[in-house]
Amino acid sequence: MSTIRLLSDLLINQIAAGEVVQRPASVVKELLDNAIDAASKNIKIVIKDSGKQLIQVIDDGIGMDEVDARTCFEKHATSKIANTNDLFNIQTMGFRGEAMASIAAVAQVEMETRLHKAPIGIFIAIEGSKIRKQEAIATAPGTKVSVKNLFYNVPARRSFLKSNPVEFKHILEEVQHAALARTEIGWKLYHNDTEIYNLSPEKLSHRIVHLFGESYKKQLLPCKETTNIVTIEGYIGKPEQAKKTRGEQFLFVNQRFIKSPFLNHAIKNAYERLLPADSFPFYALYLTIDPQWIDINVHPTKTEIKFQDEKALYAILQAAIKKSLATHHVVDSLDFEQDTNFSLLRFTNPIQINNTEKERNYSQFKITHATPSLSPPKDWQSLFGDTTSSNTTPTSDQMDEPLQHQHGAGTAVQLYASYIIVQVQSGALLIDQQAAHERVLYEKFIDHFQNKSGASQQLLIPEHLIVNPVDYMVLLDNEAILRSLGFIIDPFGESTIIIHGYPAELSHHAPKQLLEGLIEQFKWNNSKHKLETSECFIRALAKKASISHGTKLNGIEIDALLAQLFSSSNTMYAPDGRKICVVLSKDSLATLLQ
Repeated sequence: MSTIRLLSDLLINQIAAGEVVQRPASVVKELLDNAIDAASKNIKIVIKDSGKQLIQVIDDGIGMDEVDARTCFEKHATSKIANTNDLFNIQTMGFRGEAMASIAAVAQVEMETRLHKAPIGIFIAIEGSKIRKQEAIATAPGTKVSVKNLFYNVPARRSFLKSNPVEFKHILEEVQHAALARTEIGWKLYHNDTEIYNLSPEKLSHRIVHLFGESYKKQLLPCKETTNIVTIEGYIGKPEQAKKTRGEQFLFVNQRFIKSPFLNHAIKNAYERLLPADSFPFYALYLTIDPQWIDINVHPTKTEIKFQDEKALYAILQAAIKKSLATHHVVDSLDFEQDTNFSLLRFTNPIQINNTEKERNYSQFKITHATPSLSPPKDWQSLFGDTTSSNTTPTSDQMDEPLQHQHGAGTAVQLYASYIIVQVQSGALLIDQQAAHERVLYEKFIDHFQNKSGASQQLLIPEHLIVNPVDYMVLLDNEAILRSLGFIIDPFGESTIIIHGYPAELSHHAPKQLLEGLIEQFKWNNSKHKLETSECFIRALAKKASISHGTKLNGIEIDALLAQLFSSSNTMYAPDGRKICVVLSKDSLATLLQ
């Protein structure tokens, strides 16, 4: 009996959907590509339940007749290419002819479409790759596609979807990519009947500000370079505005958003010695290349591209970024009334990198009920007994030897405004002040969260914080966690948060900057570590609020920090696993001088 069989069309389409339709955001991307290719001037996206219940894309493009409307759901049906040569001259967003067939295999799809010159349109309902209904209807010119109950017939796939905030975050990213790629198109986005975006056709600088907030007016630097290989246009961010997360790096090739670690590396390298450690600058850069020099048919989602001469492109892109950083003023904001997207501005002043002056208020070291005196606990020295290693992390084996040195004010010394060195009987204890303070704050915030006891410093005049839609959802979805830590916030409008109060222990921080930094650190933690949301926020707040390297401390502040550190449950490691301290043995110190 034969064991090899032909797969059914439904199963073939569901397998294809596994590559093309990975989550609701994948459906959004494919439908937006089709709407853009249809020469639409306005596109409206309606999302319900983060795309699990409904994804609807409405455009005013060219529309389809009855035959095309039915044919578009067939596998590998496309109007974009006709022969092999067309694969190397692709200038449309879609071309593979898999999207509609794949979507129809794993969702309930309804489509209304009408040509502009046609008196009447066509309605098609398709479910599980089978057409359930087809009829003539009165509808507006263009196309409306409604994708309902995604993965309704593949429950295993549906179970792998993430929480609603995570899935909607991915949808927002796809809409941002499309809106940045096509600034000449008007965009509207609604989620659960709430308007998220309402963008009119506009120039790129305005589009960036409307997507990411008013603060971007002050950080955009134009970048432009033309060679016989590539034309580069767009904007980059000032070095001092770089963030800890990668979320705001946008690279487009022929108006298609792409992912290219190689080219991203070229951009990051161009900022050499200008960026803080582990920081990533904003950029929205547009590369225009002859389609015959690239191959975009290398991945089902069309976000990866092969370049004919990748090394030359790397060098040109890096040089263009360096030129922009070197020749443009980094203080004055752009002229947002100019009519062109990419006009080079004339600058007369030299480059100035503004570093925010560090706070000199050390009230974070104020001793609370948890740390009743400036002296560390009586037996803290027993943690750091004799050791045979020259540079080791203290272990439980070092907890037996009593120390005959009584710690007091002035006995600890700060090195390079970053480290604290304390004499112990077995040698010297070297402490990372930032990691130590991070551990202290982490345990305070853990206690506040578990007991819902976070004290809040109320603001006489509440402050308004404008954030992008992704960060807005992060804050509102986790308001209960933030409140337990001492933050009191309320929504105000579409993308504005009102701050009424913030943790009392952090009253020396500016509330807006504190909350902005918390969001960035939270997103970084969330992307790097598989942790509970509350744990991510607590670690992020401890990291953001801890004293940084380069902060000078006086003797009282040092003793207060050590008192709180040695009262903590873990003196050895910061919350993220970094060492807080090491012991330099007397023998190793003596060896150094021989």
